[in-house]
Amino acid sequence: MILSRYLHPLKQTLRRFASDSLIKSIGKEIQIPKTTLHEYLWQNLEKWPDKTATVCFETQRSYTYHQIYKKSLSITNFLKNSLKFNRRDTVGVVLPNTPEYPIVLLGAIQAGLRVTTCNPNYTSEELRRQLSDSQSRLVFTSRELLPLVRQATNLPVVEIANDRSVSSGAISFHEISSGEGCQPVTDINCDDIIFLPYSSGTTGLPKGVQLSHYNIVANLSQICSPEFALIRSYGDERQDVIPAFLPFFHIYGLVVVLLETLLQGAKLVTIPKFSSDNFVKLLKNYKNDVIFAVPLVVIMAINHPNITKDDLLNTRTIMSGAAPLGGSDVERFRAKTDNKVSLIQGYGMTETGPVTIIQSESLPNGVKIGGSGFLVPNTEARIIPIDSPPENLPPNKSGELIVKGPQVMPGYYNNPQANQDIFLEDGWLRTGDIAHYDDDNHFFITDRLKELIKVKGFQVAPAELEAILREHPSVEDVGVVGVADPVLGEVPKAFVVAKSGQEVKARHLEEFVASKVAKHKQLKGGVVFVGAIPKNPSGKILRRELKKM
Repeated sequence: MILSRYLHPLKQTLRRFASDSLIKSIGKEIQIPKTTLHEYLWQNLEKWPDKTATVCFETQRSYTYHQIYKKSLSITNFLKNSLKFNRRDTVGVVLPNTPEYPIVLLGAIQAGLRVTTCNPNYTSEELRRQLSDSQSRLVFTSRELLPLVRQATNLPVVEIANDRSVSSGAISFHEISSGEGCQPVTDINCDDIIFLPYSSGTTGLPKGVQLSHYNIVANLSQICSPEFALIRSYGDERQDVIPAFLPFFHIYGLVVVLLETLLQGAKLVTIPKFSSDNFVKLLKNYKNDVIFAVPLVVIMAINHPNITKDDLLNTRTIMSGAAPLGGSDVERFRAKTDNKVSLIQGYGMTETGPVTIIQSESLPNGVKIGGSGFLVPNTEARIIPIDSPPENLPPNKSGELIVKGPQVMPGYYNNPQANQDIFLEDGWLRTGDIAHYDDDNHFFITDRLKELIKVKGFQVAPAELEAILREHPSVEDVGVVGVADPVLGEVPKAFVVAKSGQEVKARHLEEFVASKVAKHKQLKGGVVFVGAIPKNPSGKILRRELKKM
């Protein structure tokens, strides 16, 4: 339980401080449509039925908007009338980023079902756990992943393949998506749950995050509001091109990349497997109007020897999210692109559908180095102390960020204890992230609460030391964790990936950091050189794995 001893007094204090230090979006309030996600996405179908909606980076297999609409209704018919699934049943999706992904998603939710999006890189045991916990009744997967799925479960499987053949015992996606369609279920409520991605939240094992039609429609409305919209919508033949290498099973890739692209009538280039070579090809062969990225990708754009300034100048905006991007990395990117490519940051969680904060070039002071931006419309936030009597903190004081808004989940699936831990009174959600806001209400996310290193009572943010180490010319990547110390309690230890062909000694990096930070932040735990920093698919450092190392 997170800071459980402070929970009760915190609830009392939040009432007392109801009007003090409450931060709202500086953007205009918006009207959130009370509609289903599929109705919201299809509202402009007649404007671009023949435009390409999705195309595969590897095979060039593609679908127009009208084809996705028709095929999704065929999937709806199969699930509703052939399999006789009941409303609120769950289906699992175990797929890489493919052009068929939105057909599966929309087909299921139009049938009144829930979708749990699974990591295709999971082990069979991890996959079994999620499919079981979510009470899934069917799995959509690819031919390549079929053996993994069959190891994990005995559920019926729909197989997506490049050809029209089908493996023994599997259901052919081509066949059921080419059949007769039917209209969506008519008695769907906008508060019905449609997505069940899994997240560890602020602590603990992965939990099913319940997200409703209203949550997702609200977040799409917020990030497409005039002050924050990145993808442009055109009524003529033009289309923004949006590369999709962030995994769709993750909420960032699902909502911000996939669904936002469809809403705006843009072209989504689906990339099944991300690699540095594919990223280079993507930049050289496509005009990518907006790139949604994580810090790892931005750093790759800065450092990769085959990525030139001209390759990046085809892009209008790069948005980095899922983890903080260091100020020095922002400066290096701006230098490489002569400040001609917009680089902004955003912040969110699976539990907030996901976006709560984003930078904006159309608002005063909307982009600040090291910042994450402003609250999106219809969202409120507070900063509360980490480990002292609760109160709402004023500008420029760091504490835990708590948020409230229409995009916030109603709760975890079948996990009342986790809901009690993460929610405060009146729908306030504890993010578990350390942040502060300045006098312009611009937010700065500095680290995760549970990842803070306590050195003799002083708090040290790993992200701060990582950003400093990445400034060193011999450092390619880095992760910092706290290790036990008999005197100081904990001390920072760095795991470093050196650049190819570079030689650097541990003591040089320790001295480099010592010259830039206070004594309690120095790398008293030492420096260890490793081949790679373990990260999850969204780019967050797996610090528990580093500690095991």
